[in-house]
Amino acid sequence: MLLEEEVPQLLRVGLLVVMLPVFGMLISFCVKYKKHGYGWILSHLLLFTMCAFFLTRILETRAFTSSAYNSLAFASLGIVWAISISFLVKGLLEISKRSRS
Repeated sequence: MLLEEEVPQLLRVGLLVVMLPVFGMLISFCVKYKKHGYGWILSHLLLFTMCAFFLTRILETRAFTSSAYNSLAFASLGIVWAISISFLVKGLLEISKRSRS
């Protein structure tokens, strides 16, 4: 089943509307508190946003590309997502470790 023409663009705009303020807030936390954990969380958000944009691109073009290409693209996005989650965990551990001491 194909998506309507406007849906991928709406997904991208919605993602930007949500993520840009989060990036701004996180960068301000990096500057204000000077903790390395926020940098790891920023890395996670960058990778996550990149994966979301590529996912909307796949949803847009899946009718025109091969199934093998789509499967490979989904698998690679899953690997990048797993790496981004490890960055998130690393950042949370850095923040909690430094706040205890």
